[in-house]
Amino acid sequence: MKSYRRIPYRLFCATRKTPLCDVVLSFSAPSCSHGRVTITTTYPDPLSPGTVRRHAQSQSWFKNNQGELLMCVGRFSLPDALKRRGIGSWIWSMIHRHLPEPVRNRLILKGSLSSTDAFVPKTDSEGRPVLGSEGPELMNQVALRNRFWNRMLAPVTMGKPALWCDDKGNGAFCGLFRNPAPTPSPRHILVECMECPLQTSA
Repeated sequence: MKSYRRIPYRLFCATRKTPLCDVVLSFSAPSCSHGRVTITTTYPDPLSPGTVRRHAQSQSWFKNNQGELLMCVGRFSLPDALKRRGIGSWIWSMIHRHLPEPVRNRLILKGSLSSTDAFVPKTDSEGRPVLGSEGPELMNQVALRNRFWNRMLAPVTMGKPALWCDDKGNGAFCGLFRNPAPTPSPRHILVECMECPLQTSA
């Protein structure tokens, strides 16, 4: 048997007061040396009324041979319909908040940055792609992506940047995990917490 904590939230558009998505954080067997969090997002598809989509991803942390607590971040992404609303920063803020304190104070985030995600589709206020004469319009998001990660990183070594990136969008980051959004922006999203008690599964 293993213990896990399932923490569900419902997010609303701050201006329209309409539901944006449900987000569930599931922490599996958290300890001071290892653990995993799964982020599951359920949202209405703006291109298919009445259709609900599900998007899940996991991140793990462990203690390496040097005694450091390390989370090697795999690809973190959100559906296009949920991007540029502050949801990504809010998710990482909640992960930070719910980590065990000994982990939260020492955890190092490490990952790579790629030019392959430099351009993403533009979306309107409803999350639908903006179409141009030749199909969906794209936007360069390298600066936005780098600011996204920089907000939650502090240098591990004084004088050494926590994130580095070339003009094409290739690079990497390695820094101490910090809360990227201690106070959620009420201009973008409203949050309702529907926290559940500790559960067990086989």
